[in-house]
Amino acid sequence: MSNIALFIDIDNAKVTLPVFESILKALKKRGKLSFVKLYGFNERKHLKFGDIIEENGYESAPTMRFKKRAKSQLDTRIFVDAVKLYYTAEHIDEYCFMAGAGDLVPLLSFLRAGGINLITIKTPEITGNDHMFDEAIEIDEEYNPPVKLSKVQMRKRLAALSARSKKIMSSDDDDEDAIAEREELIREIEGLLYLKDEANDEEEAEMYSALESLLDVLKI
Repeated sequence: MSNIALFIDIDNAKVTLPVFESILKALKKRGKLSFVKLYGFNERKHLKFGDIIEENGYESAPTMRFKKRAKSQLDTRIFVDAVKLYYTAEHIDEYCFMAGAGDLVPLLSFLRAGGINLITIKTPEITGNDHMFDEAIEIDEEYNPPVKLSKVQMRKRLAALSARSKKIMSSDDDDEDAIAEREELIREIEGLLYLKDEANDEEEAEMYSALESLLDVLKI
């Protein structure tokens, strides 16, 4: 049985909770998860990830603040952690990576030279590093990163969500339909918050802030 290290950038790679759970399931079938670290973790944005992190003792690193705006950036902490782990945990013989757009080649070359088996997650997107991996494993859950909405679409969506939220908040606490609607609304808002990043301009940032406020109200 192999010992596996998982490095996964849930923010830049837009990894949803079902996809993450499917990745864990696939890796556990092939060996022991000896190290798991989630990059770009945000307690508000990735609320449900927090329970899994706490229950399993996984490590997490918060979203990095970049000076330059970019659609997606590789979290350089992955390089530091992977190299450090290579020298301090010799029993780990397989490294699995799922990260945002960026050049992992120098890191992958270093690990391959050290005899590490390199794994990636098979997705429809081309990372540019695919040829460097020894294996690409498939997961049960379909990987479909959320598509960013235009400002007009976001404004309309925010208005609709606000109206639904007001209706729910005026319902009786024991109304089963209202309870189900609240859960659905929470899931929708959390899905939209996956699209929040450092590239958002001021107007977009205000709309995402409004979504976070709605989420806080619904969870009271």
